[in-house]
Amino acid sequence: MCSLFDVDDHAGIERFIEEHGIHHPQQMIFGRRRRPTSKVSIVTARHGEPAVENAIWHLYLQRDGDDWKPHKKYWSINSNWKKLGQRPEYRKSRCLIPATAWVESQHGEHPVEFCFGNHKPFFFCGLYKTWGETVSCSIITLDAHPDTRKYHEKSFPMIAPDDDAFIEHWLGPGEDIMPFEPYLHADKEIGGEPLYVQPVRRATATEYVGSRQEV
Repeated sequence: MCSLFDVDDHAGIERFIEEHGIHHPQQMIFGRRRRPTSKVSIVTARHGEPAVENAIWHLYLQRDGDDWKPHKKYWSINSNWKKLGQRPEYRKSRCLIPATAWVESQHGEHPVEFCFGNHKPFFFCGLYKTWGETVSCSIITLDAHPDTRKYHEKSFPMIAPDDDAFIEHWLGPGEDIMPFEPYLHADKEIGGEPLYVQPVRRATATEYVGSRQEV
């Protein structure tokens, strides 16, 4: 599962967003080690044009007075690709989640940071829901890539190809999900940049304890 990720404001991510024709990049929430249930930035086209907005990283919410909070019975920061067919959000409410890196660990041990190239920005593929004025989201997870199973044996986040046609279709209103089938597998390269891994002291820490290596 993906449970921590970075949105590093020194990585040119605003430029990356603008290059893909996404509006309101000034609304981006930056920071390293973004945690579940916190506010994160996502991209939707629910108002007609692709735009940055902010969401709670936990798909299912429950009432908390006049507000909404993560549902305590349904841990939903990730959406497993095998269950996407059961989720109406996959047909109707797809989003992108900007990032520059993410952290995984095997059974809570030996955490590592993943990134593409020199922290090239990318988009996680995700789902979103609306709860009145509040928006929530999850990251879609795929089966682990054979070369990443030693870091996390079960899963790998779904990452959008650096392709405007895919992004337009993913964010669009069309409910035909068949064109997404070829992308439901882990990819170690995005936009010509290979995947790298580097050990960190703790999953939530930004201190490295080993060299960066290509996966």
